[in-house]
Amino acid sequence: MSDPIICVVIPAYNEERSISQTVADYRSHFPNAVIVVVDNNSTDQTALCAESALAGGSGLLLTEKRKGKGAAVKTGLSRIDADIYIMTDGDGTYPASDARHLVSLLENNRCDMVVGDRQAGGTYRDQNTRPGHSTGNRLLSKYVSSLSGQQYNDVLSGLRVMSRPFVASLDVRSTGFQLETELNIVAAYLRANVIEAPVNYLSRVEGDKSKLNTIDDGLRILFFALINWLAFYPLRAFGILAAISLAISAVLGAWVFYVFFKTGLMPYPSTAVATAVVGLVGIQSMFSGVNLHIAGRNARRAAIAALLEKRRSWNQKMDLPNA
Repeated sequence: MSDPIICVVIPAYNEERSISQTVADYRSHFPNAVIVVVDNNSTDQTALCAESALAGGSGLLLTEKRKGKGAAVKTGLSRIDADIYIMTDGDGTYPASDARHLVSLLENNRCDMVVGDRQAGGTYRDQNTRPGHSTGNRLLSKYVSSLSGQQYNDVLSGLRVMSRPFVASLDVRSTGFQLETELNIVAAYLRANVIEAPVNYLSRVEGDKSKLNTIDDGLRILFFALINWLAFYPLRAFGILAAISLAISAVLGAWVFYVFFKTGLMPYPSTAVATAVVGLVGIQSMFSGVNLHIAGRNARRAAIAALLEKRRSWNQKMDLPNA
């Protein structure tokens, strides 16, 4: 098997305390990889530290003016043509030794994405002292799993190893910390082969703190996941709305008919109107969901077929003997 071209993408915002060590760690474990650091409008010396750390090796320093992790990672992924992409954070919390293991899993299993599961080993819970982060991550993982129809244990993990076919199928829409959630939902939509593997989560250097806001970013991630669920799985979303509307209409209608047959009168005209309106909403929702599902099914089939075709070409290249 030929040596794959590996690209390490490191988004960084105000990481002057840790970016140099992060680059050094990944260069030691991936000496032939192209390391791309994307400075996301840092106000400290992150860019200078990264430039110094990248000197003398195969690396690239980029600047992304649009604020947000999603925008930075999208820029990094778009610059290098590689066989395997590693996405990690610039704060030194994800050791390169674990990334090396994830790369081996991707190569051996020929899967589309391997996610570093911080929850499995318990290190994330031990190291993350901010209230609500661990609990919020577990709740979000269950929420995204239920929306996407695929079980995930750590949807917010920042350490991911992705194949070339999967990255080529991405159209990153998120700008901020919704990125990881988007990757999981897109993977479920494409029926991609995703593996989660336990990884360590190291403590940050002294004086550094997480850029993620538990409440604000958590709500943005929830809303982003819901919008993507509506876009990718309209039949489920509109089916739920139709079922609720028709159930309410049935209850209200039963009461109206019961009073009418018992008294011969129509004492609740407003209830009768509400029954009809809610029933129409239910019927319209049902047909809308079916129409959107049929329209989107061909698009999904085409996206899955494109991923499979890219995967076949990728596997053939990965199987070629060393020159």
